[in-house]
Amino acid sequence: MVFFVRITVNQSHLRPICKSTKFNPKIQRTIYSINFQRLRLHVLDFIRTVVIRQIKLWFKINLEPKVYEFKPNKINVITGDSSTGKSSILRIIDYCLLSERSTIVEDVINQNVKWYGLAFSLNNVNYVVARKNPQNETADQQMFFSEGTDFPDKLQANTYRGELLLKFNELFHTPKATFRIDKKKAEVNLNFRHFLIFSYLTEDIIATMNTYFDTHFFDSKLEFDYFLDDFIKIALGIEDAKQDELKKKYAEEKKKIDAEYKKREEYEKKKQNYEKKLLSLKDKFVSLGLGEESLFNDVDIMLSIVKQGLQNFQRYSDNDKIMKELDDLKGKRKMLSVQIAKYNSLKREYERYQNLSKEQVDSLVPLDFLNKHIEEVLDYEDTKLLVHSLRDSLQKIKKTCEQKVELPENFEQHYKVLIEQRQAVDAKISRMGRLMKCAESVRWMHEVVKLRVDFENLKEPKFKGLTNPEYINLQDEVNALNDKILRFISNKSGLEASLDEAINKYYGSQIGISATYNSCIPHFNIEERMLMLKSSDSKFYKRNVGSKSNYMFMHLCFFLGLHDFLLQQKNAFVPNFLFIDQPSIPYYADKNKLDNAIQNDDEKKLRDAFCLMNHFMDTIIGFEKRDFQIIMIEHADSKYWDNFNYFETRYVFTEDKDFGLIPEFLARR
Repeated sequence: MVFFVRITVNQSHLRPICKSTKFNPKIQRTIYSINFQRLRLHVLDFIRTVVIRQIKLWFKINLEPKVYEFKPNKINVITGDSSTGKSSILRIIDYCLLSERSTIVEDVINQNVKWYGLAFSLNNVNYVVARKNPQNETADQQMFFSEGTDFPDKLQANTYRGELLLKFNELFHTPKATFRIDKKKAEVNLNFRHFLIFSYLTEDIIATMNTYFDTHFFDSKLEFDYFLDDFIKIALGIEDAKQDELKKKYAEEKKKIDAEYKKREEYEKKKQNYEKKLLSLKDKFVSLGLGEESLFNDVDIMLSIVKQGLQNFQRYSDNDKIMKELDDLKGKRKMLSVQIAKYNSLKREYERYQNLSKEQVDSLVPLDFLNKHIEEVLDYEDTKLLVHSLRDSLQKIKKTCEQKVELPENFEQHYKVLIEQRQAVDAKISRMGRLMKCAESVRWMHEVVKLRVDFENLKEPKFKGLTNPEYINLQDEVNALNDKILRFISNKSGLEASLDEAINKYYGSQIGISATYNSCIPHFNIEERMLMLKSSDSKFYKRNVGSKSNYMFMHLCFFLGLHDFLLQQKNAFVPNFLFIDQPSIPYYADKNKLDNAIQNDDEKKLRDAFCLMNHFMDTIIGFEKRDFQIIMIEHADSKYWDNFNYFETRYVFTEDKDFGLIPEFLARR
């Protein structure tokens, strides 16, 4: 058996992801999300190989245990007479692989066997497991398990089935999953045994028309019937751990974003209603003379001014207090006006000073000209003295004019502040004047009180959701998850096509099926769990292909193609092991007339079936260099496969030689 573990995903809770009523419309099935716990194990990089080495029987009487050995990479054949215990080989293997109940024949075998043992290897590590014989088909829970090649001389139980089941799940890296049937309120935990159904081609189904998986063979038909669709999808990779986790995460994130969108939508409605009501109150506020419309710049400012106006109005009920406040405001305005007048007077004098200085400088221009050119006109000593005296006077005047007088640096700023303060006082005096007039009206008083109540009841909505960047990130994440899921969905058709291609590899190589269907193309319908055929000239698939021989070949082609596909996909869950029981079953009706039954064309077809199996082993082992093991139970004689190199007859059970699985003297006593 080969296992390729891909990923496991840790999840804290379960939630339903799909529902089905396929098997019983009255019973609703809910499949709960897979809880994968070993994400760190990326085991696509290596192969886990499991080989069944032997089964061992310990008898109730003092008799040497009997051992049956099997070889890897071979078709191990157990053949011989009917009723010699050949088919019990699989039942014993399955019992040691922790079946919930026993299907081993009670008479003869269980009456004489005390312990059943199975030796296998996993990645070249040897293990042995043994189990006490069942009592009346009730599987014994006591078991022995150990790492090593050999069983102990004295066999004693050291564990129980439940504990060993957990151990095997761990060894085989089985993903953890929980499934539930709602009406029965029963939970089914995924375990390694659920994938054995793909490795058992039993006598009951090998030549049936529409059944390709023997659910009756296993512990609980209920859980296999209800959840086989999911086992198939997980095995084929159509729904693997990664896809399931993506679907679950997408559902969770989509739920978040839907809730966030609804939250934002409700907030916008509340905000619009709030602003509409606030604007209505603002209009009323202005009409009542509580403020000027120009004062309102945004919602917050409007609300602040309204509340302040309402607070101020409380003071208007005391007329003396209002008059005193009004007198104070008028006094303050008078003081501001005096200060402003002083500033205006100073400003005017400064402007006059600047104009006079300029006039003085301009009047000295002729004197400067005379000083420069007087000697050219008059050359008298007295004249020179006069000019020099004038020149000195000129310098003094220039020096005086150059001494500038400037206003204080913050003059203009202080002046502007005074102007703004007076304007504010004027506005307040004006409002108080209007309020005093309005306050005399009883109706106005009632309207103001009502306005105050409306404002007190007006609550601005608060948004308690994600920020815009968080919301955008969530949208991006949901879109990315959806894209990945869509890629999985598109990949499903590719996987189905690859499976059909692998099946057709063996369907096209065999010649045992009736010539009518040789040119058909096989297709495995996952929903109906069956192989169908379609001819090139038809749009429809054939469900009925006639004889049991045809169905036997179709079952062989399906199981061989399935395992070829699984090996190509490096499947993590299905063992590279196949148990085939009675391929010759379509060619005989009476177990005592086998040699006579297999004649002519039937004999050729049986050889073709064995040739097909050998071709599969040569493809997998010889060409693709992978490992695979087949154990085949067959009534037919070894002459039908002796010339095929991968076949090896391990045991021949006959009534006249050692009797069979159980020694003759035990079986006949």
